[in-house]
Formats: sequence, structure tokens, C-alpha cells
Amino acid sequence: MKPPKYDPNWPADVMALYNHDMDEIWDRSRAPHLWNQYHNQLDIYRKIAGPDRKRILDVGCAQGTLAILLAEDGHDVTAVDIRQQFLDYAATRYTHGDIQFLRANVLEDQIPGEFDLVFANQIVEHLVYPETMAKRLLELLAPGGQLVMSTPNGKYLKNSLPSFADLGDPAQWEHMQHTADGDGHFYAYLPSELVDIFKASGLVNVSYSVFETPFISGHMKLRYLHNVLPYSLLSAGDKTLLSMPPLRDKASHQLLVTGRKPT
Repeated sequence: MKPPKYDPNWPADVMALYNHDMDEIWDRSRAPHLWNQYHNQLDIYRKIAGPDRKRILDVGCAQGTLAILLAEDGHDVTAVDIRQQFLDYAATRYTHGDIQFLRANVLEDQIPGEFDLVFANQIVEHLVYPETMAKRLLELLAPGGQLVMSTPNGKYLKNSLPSFADLGDPAQWEHMQHTADGDGHFYAYLPSELVDIFKASGLVNVSYSVFETPFISGHMKLRYLHNVLPYSLLSAGDKTLLSMPPLRDKASHQLLVTGRKPT
């Protein structure tokens, strides 16, 4: 993967994507806590993918970082987004590996092939019919294939948003769908809500985990530690909190739910 070449003529959404990209991958000095957050997420996702070659679908790939890295790891990757300008940006950073960039809406468009692993990271919180998404992604899995969704954790002690159930009739929130970035979040899932959605969609072996305590997120002013402490120490503090069941769910900013297609 290579760094992007800045273009002052980019539209506003691509310029915002570029700034995220610089913060998260290319220039740690800009925002060390954002760098650490994102690299922590990438480590988790790549560990799930594992070393053996898989057919992987990355839904809502944005700048394509995860998809490109998975291709570089030796996987056969399809990177999907509804915004062609984001895919064009992602493609400029590609160097090697088996990857296809595909403009599509997975809820409406045909996605060729079937997949051993589907990632849908940080997108379900922008939808109001999550079970529809889960059922659609289930269709795209090969038998025994795995669906992984990550999203902000509604049980996090810093969360002030309503849960999905608190929204009431989803139809009244349809105008809020597909809003971008954290300022577009209007609810957060409790772990039990997203687990139940996975099960209702037909997925089996459903489980959840949480990640990204303040040692990694930088919340509660711990971001200042990211300027002076090595990532190894911050990661050790994060792992310590995650090892404490009474604290784990409330101390973690992110939720990850996984399930498999029946064989």
C-alpha cells in the first residue's frame, strides 16, 4: 500500500477521507490516539481473517485500507462501497494483492461470488433496518462462512446515545440513514440487540466481544498519554481492562459481533 497523492481539486467528502487516512495511517504525529485506535482495529480484523487464504468481502470499505491490507496478506478481496469517488481514492493506494473494487449497494445490487468472510465494519449504526442487512450478508456467505460487524458499543460508559430499541419505529428515522462519520451517529447498539439481530437473520454460533478501552481510544483525557507513552504500554493497559468481566463491557468503546452461515 502506498500513500495518497494530495489533490486540491478533490470534492469535500474525498478531502475528509484523505484527512482521516493521514491521521490513521500515514502521519502518526497528527493525532497519535487516532493512529493507535485505527491500528488496534486493523490488528483485530486481520487476526480474524487469519493466515489462510480466504474470499473476503469488505462492505463499506471507504478508503480501502483494510481491504488492501487483507489483499496484501494473501486473501482474495472484494472491496465494496456506494461511493465511486472513495473507490477511486482507494485504488490510487493499491500496490499488490488480489482485490476488486466494486461500486455497489449490497442491499440492492448483485455481488458476484460467495465469501468465506464478510466484514461490515462501522456501518450498521447508520442503518435503521439492520436485520435486512444481516440477512443480505448471510446470503453472500459460503456455507460455514463468517460475518463480522463492528459498531460503537451502546453499553460504553461514555455513550449518551439511545439504544436501537429506544428509537421506536425505524421508519421515522429513515432520513438519517447513511449519514457519515461519528457526527452522523444517532443511536448505538447494546450487545444483546445486535446478537439478537444476528440470530433472527439465521446466523448461528453468534457471539460478541468488545474492544478499545480508553487506553486505546484516548477518551477521558487519556489521549494525552498517547503523546508520551509507547503503544505497547497503552495496549497493556487496554488488555488489562478487557480481562476484567465486571468492567469490560462498560469500559469498551467498540462492539464486535460475529456469526456463521449454517453448513
